[in-house]
Amino acid sequence: MISTVPTQAAPRDPRIDAAIAHLLSNRDDAIEGTFCHGLFELGVFDAGLFESLVADMQLVSSDATARAAHRATIVWIALGVCRCVFSHFDVDDGYRIVNLDDALYSTWSGDYFERLRELLD
Repeated sequence: MISTVPTQAAPRDPRIDAAIAHLLSNRDDAIEGTFCHGLFELGVFDAGLFESLVADMQLVSSDATARAAHRATIVWIALGVCRCVFSHFDVDDGYRIVNLDDALYSTWSGDYFERLRELLD
């Protein structure tokens, strides 16, 4: 006999919902206190906020449904961060990251960039 009782999907990890909310806050770069606001509007690369944001993007990406629903936000954030770093080094662009020193750039080129790239794969 075939059951007609609908099956319920397992409830989603509440950490994913919190991560989605964090991504959406960063998607609006006018929201003060977010990584994207600091980088895009103030020219400050806050490594702690970046680490937290990448962890949230990875968590959202680990859930197929959440990834599909929020892929555009992940792409927007990752490309925006890359654009800021590239603009910093463009002599014709007035944008600068005020705290991008040798140590931060070394971490960017050796770790942060690759982590963003993996999110875009």
